[in-house]
Amino acid sequence: MASDLGGWPAVLVTGPRAVGKTTSALRLAGSVLQLDRPEERGLVLEDPDAAISVGPFPLLLDEWQHTPDVLGAVKRAVDADGLPGSFIITGSARNDLIAGSWPGTGRFLDVQLWPLTGRELFGDAAAPSLFDRWDTPARFTVPNDPPDILGYLRIALAGGFPAAVASPDADRRARWMRSYVQVASTRDLGEFDSGTGRPRSPERMRRYLQACALHTAGVVADSTLAESARLDRKTAAGYHEILSVLRLIADAPAWRSNRLKRLTATPKRYLTDAGLAAWLAGVDFDAARHNSDARGRIIETYVAAQLRVEAEASGRPVQLHHLRAQRGEHEIDLIAEFGFRVAAFEVKATSAPTRKDARHIIWLRDQMPSEQFAGGVVFHTGRHRRRIDEGVEAVPIAALWG
Repeated sequence: MASDLGGWPAVLVTGPRAVGKTTSALRLAGSVLQLDRPEERGLVLEDPDAAISVGPFPLLLDEWQHTPDVLGAVKRAVDADGLPGSFIITGSARNDLIAGSWPGTGRFLDVQLWPLTGRELFGDAAAPSLFDRWDTPARFTVPNDPPDILGYLRIALAGGFPAAVASPDADRRARWMRSYVQVASTRDLGEFDSGTGRPRSPERMRRYLQACALHTAGVVADSTLAESARLDRKTAAGYHEILSVLRLIADAPAWRSNRLKRLTATPKRYLTDAGLAAWLAGVDFDAARHNSDARGRIIETYVAAQLRVEAEASGRPVQLHHLRAQRGEHEIDLIAEFGFRVAAFEVKATSAPTRKDARHIIWLRDQMPSEQFAGGVVFHTGRHRRRIDEGVEAVPIAALWG
């Protein structure tokens, strides 16, 4: 965020509730207007242009949604001055769905924060993105003592929300998760209902979020999710859009290629936090130990979250997709497109992946021009990085933060 602030007059920090948007912004701010406080909100309501003109800068405008007119004032200040590092804006993500409330397009840089990654918790958070170092020897570095499969389970079940990670035990983390879902399905949902005259049901939203959690890391049709949540498709689509805006779910769209035919168009579903997905699905440590399907879904959801942040942090556009043939004969967990090149990723909850585990990546490699295929990776829960086939390697998950 610091480097982004140095290059733009205004930075809008978005992300799920409780990922540390305000905490991160406060480390960089010269002064703060906390707009959820009546005394500070009053000044902005009376004269927003004057309220933001004093500084010191960078000025943090926290909880902007309480005084939406402040965005117009920032726009005018940016147009008049445009000095880098002037404003940091944090608050609700609901502007994505409310037409006419957002005047900052082309003027504000949107910085997306996600739940904490393994690199932030165990490695070097300032290192370049995986996709920016892809062609260097430092693409993957395996730590000296990587976790085993049970260690990865514990890490994934803790998730990446700072409060959940800091919880001293699973019971307290579960209580925090319960409270988080309650707030998301009441207070956050209420923001989207404001002014629409069409109040939505917190209980229905919780059901839909739970359906998404039960199907995380799965290629699932909209109708299946709606049926699982006991909702009609139109109602389910509304909740899906809200949960996407709240950054609690993040679909991986199907990858398309002119060279490959008969690929499914159905997206792959992910919750953005593996710990939240596990809690919603009723999967604790013991359940994950004894249920290979649940274990695989949670670990894949965790790895997808790491790659999502690596893509977001890259200096070049990186798009994440998945690949699946319509008849299911070929399936690849995640595909990363960066520029003309394509990298393929599989996630296996095993310590010793074989060539069979990489067969779909090898098939994809053989369908593509060699200059387009950037490489394939089978992430696994073992200790060692090794070659599987030409351009395809087995890599411990911990190498994402090594």
